Amino acid sequence: YSDERIRVAGSGGASDHVGLAERDSYTSLSATKTAADSAYEEGGIGPDDLDFAEVHDCFAIAELLAYEDLGFCEAGQAHTLLREGVTDPDGELPVNTSGGLKSKGHPIGATGTGQVVEVFDQLTGNAGPRQLDDPALGLTHNVGGSGGATAIHIFEQEVAR
Repeated sequence: YSDERIRVAGSGGASDHVGLAERDSYTSLSATKTAADSAYEEGGIGPDDLDFAEVHDCFAIAELLAYEDLGFCEAGQAHTLLREGVTDPDGELPVNTSGGLKSKGHPIGATGTGQVVEVFDQLTGNAGPRQLDDPALGLTHNVGGSGGATAIHIFEQEVAR
């Protein structure tokens, strides 16, 4: 145990067809949208309330599509978040302050753990040179089976009781 704690404010999980030919879209993961909606509803928040996010960036395009599926922007507009610096470490919604999955070698099976460690470090002020200014809400987005399953968790600083 540690005296430093964070709390799960919302959680969502969803699945979809594993086969791409069976899906409604090649550029969106319906499981991500469904899981995010559940997590936002449980947490009583929306994407605009987040301070940062760790998203599943198994490929560069996957990160951009996640921005859209998670509601960070409208469909087809992820490139504007990059162009405007929104997802930069000093932007309005920093994404993958840890460096993302590829910076860790995309350790299949441990990707979600790495994301939660980064969220914990950020929310407890222990992220070292990556530390954001006083974040209160962080999101993790993890995908499996080429988008056949998605898990979303929203974490917050634990309030002393």
